[in-house]
Amino acid sequence: MDEVCVFINFNSQWDGTLRYVGGELKGILVPKTATYVDLIQLVRSVIGISRLDMTIVTRYVVEPELPPVRIQCDADVKFYIQLKKKDVHVLSKFLITIDVLEESGAEAMPPDVGESNHID
Repeated sequence: MDEVCVFINFNSQWDGTLRYVGGELKGILVPKTATYVDLIQLVRSVIGISRLDMTIVTRYVVEPELPPVRIQCDADVKFYIQLKKKDVHVLSKFLITIDVLEESGAEAMPPDVGESNHID
């Protein structure tokens, strides 16, 4: 099975300048055919989150001056994998940031970042 190398950053915080600082970094292998559910299950497994009342929010940064792009559906995962396949020379580029939220809690969002990163 073909896979892409992805770094995930978790147990971190967004600072006031759209940067995700601190925390832990892990490398994972994501199948090129992964769905959104596959990605979230893999992330849950790697970071040890088994409680289903915890929401996993995934984002990546394309350029430092642009807001983070949220991964929230299968199309977003496919786009991300295509992006990673095109930029194989820098393994840490487009690392995925992970926020873990209580289901009833407010969503952790960097300042001034919209909800969606695609057109319906």
